[in-house]
Amino acid sequence: MIAADEEAAKRKKEWEERRERYERQEDARKAAQALTDSRQQLSEIIEKWGKAVAIEQFFSEAEERLATVDENCRQLLLERLTLARAMMGSLDPLDFIEKWLAPEEGYRSKYL
Repeated sequence: MIAADEEAAKRKKEWEERRERYERQEDARKAAQALTDSRQQLSEIIEKWGKAVAIEQFFSEAEERLATVDENCRQLLLERLTLARAMMGSLDPLDFIEKWLAPEEGYRSKYL
């Protein structure tokens, strides 16, 4: 009976050790994935910002050119530019970065 209890205790300890190793490996995998995801998201934000700069430059140049257009056409074009700007949404980089998740926001390790 004592030998059986010792054997059961040994198996239980081995199982707990395997479970602990697995949980640590899974934790490390999740932390690495959070870092990868965060980098990818930040890269996409930087790419969007580059496009936003080009869009802003487009609208600024278009508005500057309005000065060379006759008054009747200017008002129509100004309305269209205003509508187009509104359709594009925010071009503020802070709006982009506000949505970014830092790695520790995506996953916080239980072991660090």
